[in-house]
Amino acid sequence: MDTEPGRSLILWTVRISVALYVVALFRFLQNRQSDRRSDGIYRNTWSAAWLMCVIHVICAFHFQHHWDHSAALQHTAEMTERVVGLHWAGGLYINYLFLTWWGIDVIRLWTKPADKPSVALHAVAVFMMINATVVFGPAWWWIPLGIVAVGLLWTTIPARIADR
Repeated sequence: MDTEPGRSLILWTVRISVALYVVALFRFLQNRQSDRRSDGIYRNTWSAAWLMCVIHVICAFHFQHHWDHSAALQHTAEMTERVVGLHWAGGLYINYLFLTWWGIDVIRLWTKPADKPSVALHAVAVFMMINATVVFGPAWWWIPLGIVAVGLLWTTIPARIADR
C-alpha cells in the first residue's frame, strides 16, 4: 500500500461493514419471520453493511491495486496460496457475484419490504466474511470470530427455546 491513510481506509471500511453485518445478523436471527420484514434496524444495518463493503472494494482497488484488475487478481492468488496452498484468484470473481447478489437484496428490501430476507444469502455472507478474514485478516482473526459466535448463540438459542 502506498499510504497509511489508504491502508486505514481499506481496513476500517471492511471492519465497519462486518460490524454492521453482525448487527443485521443478530436482528435476522432474533426476529420471527413476520417481524423481519418490518425491522428498520435490520434493513438499515444490512444496507449500510453492503454499502461499506462496496466502499471497501473501491478503496482496495484505488489504494492497493491502483485500478489494475490483474494486480488485484495476483494479490488474491498470492494471499490464497499463503493460507491454503492454492494459487487461485477466482475468489475475486466470487466476491463480485456476492456483492451483486447482496446489492440486489438490499434494493429488494427497500422496494418490496414484504418479501422475506434470504437465509441462503446470509449463509453465503457468513462464509464469505469468515473466508476473507482467514485469507486477508490478521493472525488473531479467530478471537473476534469466537466472540461473535458466542454472542450469536447466547442471543438466539434462548429465543428459540422460548418460542417452543
